[in-house]
Amino acid sequence: MIVFISALFRSADVDAASNDRIYVEKVGFTGNSAYSGGRLQRVMLTRPSGFLSRKQFRPEIFSDDLEAIEQFYRQNGYLEAAVTGHTVEVDSVRARADILITIDEGERTFVEGVGVLGNEVYPDSLLMRKVLIGANDPFRRKQVNDSTVALLTLYADSGYLDAEIRPDVRIDSLTHRALIDFIITEKEQYTIGDIRITGLDKTNGNVVEREFLFAPGEVVNYSRLLESQRNIYLTGLFQSVFIRPVANERGDPAKKDIHVDVSENMSGEFNVAGGYGSLDRVRGKMEVYNNNVRGTALKLGLVGKISFIQRGVESSFTNPWTFGTRWRTDFNLVADQKEEPGYDYDRLGGKLTIGRTFRKNTITLSSRNERVKLKNVETTEVPDDLKTNTRSLKLSFIRDTRDNLFNATRGLYFETSSEFGGFFTARTSTFVRLLGTVRYFRQIRTGTVIATSLDTGWIDAEGGLHNIPLYERFYAGGPNSLRGYKYNRVGPLDSNGKPSGGKFKLIWNIVEVRRTLYRMIGGVVFADVGNVWQEPGDFGIRDLRPDAGVGLRVNTPIGLARLDYGYNLDRRENEPPWRMYFSMGQAF
Repeated sequence: MIVFISALFRSADVDAASNDRIYVEKVGFTGNSAYSGGRLQRVMLTRPSGFLSRKQFRPEIFSDDLEAIEQFYRQNGYLEAAVTGHTVEVDSVRARADILITIDEGERTFVEGVGVLGNEVYPDSLLMRKVLIGANDPFRRKQVNDSTVALLTLYADSGYLDAEIRPDVRIDSLTHRALIDFIITEKEQYTIGDIRITGLDKTNGNVVEREFLFAPGEVVNYSRLLESQRNIYLTGLFQSVFIRPVANERGDPAKKDIHVDVSENMSGEFNVAGGYGSLDRVRGKMEVYNNNVRGTALKLGLVGKISFIQRGVESSFTNPWTFGTRWRTDFNLVADQKEEPGYDYDRLGGKLTIGRTFRKNTITLSSRNERVKLKNVETTEVPDDLKTNTRSLKLSFIRDTRDNLFNATRGLYFETSSEFGGFFTARTSTFVRLLGTVRYFRQIRTGTVIATSLDTGWIDAEGGLHNIPLYERFYAGGPNSLRGYKYNRVGPLDSNGKPSGGKFKLIWNIVEVRRTLYRMIGGVVFADVGNVWQEPGDFGIRDLRPDAGVGLRVNTPIGLARLDYGYNLDRRENEPPWRMYFSMGQAF
């Protein structure tokens, strides 16, 4: 049975025809030429059902969608646009609805001219550079509003906190042209009076003050107040931070006092966690932290880990302000044991890192000092000395624009580093290592993210591969690299089939499409390619080992659980056709 519902339908009509549940099959448009049907659908909440998600038709939401379409057109210069009709064709047997929306776009309005009036502090030329709309541009309300905000910000950053800017828009409906004037009332310029901090209990005042980008006597700069607020919050010491200018307590009308209100976090942490992974199987972790030692923002930590393949303890010390500068110092001591395919090792060592972040860019210099003892070596290439010392310097550069460090939906991560081992001390492993990583994330629609990652590295030592310790070499294969292969089994293998590592690696996670399926459950499809070579000169395109697969993601309160099924697309003798890995966190 097919039921037709006219443009003037009532909610009860639809509900009666469908036993209260109708699912959207199609959404179509007619009369539109400026914008495609796909673009208009993104304005609406009523959308066609997909393979894994059914979209229920709700008349009250659909009514709002029609208004949203008209508003979208008008915001983009089609001031006379209107939805002139719509039909909802309901198949009551299948409980499905096809929707057709008729649009009259009308003529588009363009800007005839733009000006600023009432300004004395700034010349017209400077103010017009902040205006985001110009003559002959389509008339867009958003650009007018954004221009108003940009002009207000300019004045607020020069102490004119009470400045008023009113856009005066005059539209000729016959010629479809608009004249825009920004009427400016500048008012008083303020300087900073006193600075008051409230809410501190454990934390020393200088920990907050050193994050300030302003000082008494300076002209109030609103953007610097906001950036200071962000800097204080990013220390991790406070639940909330608010910075606002208030009336001067001494009654000076030309000054504003700055009120900084904070709410402190608890400085101590004690965490216990357990889980399961395909490589380490059952695992456990205990963490103890003091994130604000004696109110100085110094951090101390102790972490213990245990699993079927690794046991160890690590202590850490962090000073976010080294010698009164914005350079951060991290010092770590580690003692652990780990079982790798082909060998086991005991490690005792430490690492000192000094770095600084400039907006989205971070540079670090690290010094590593480790003593490693190899045990149960099963590779045919047994080192001459099972005990090695490593002392190295590493210089790194990172640019990170991701919106989330652990489950990014957009942004870029780029890292490059150079490490030099053993050049400054005797009787240590001497090597040079270069690493590069690029990861890119893009959200193509709500709930769908495309990601890609490229990792490459080169290492060399005097005397060749034999003088590079087994644990310093490159390996590939496993849950975070090539998911269709056994852990560390891609690349050079000895006569016993044990991984022996190489000097050069290239791992490209070509594409991973991440899609939310239902609430906290998501799915992925992926394709990887890569390999490890004993010598860089051995590299060849035909040597790249490919895989492809699917995965399941569950976003739990304790982190993202990951299950990946990877299929070996270049299966060789003694290799399984597929691998399944369970782990926590995204592969990259």
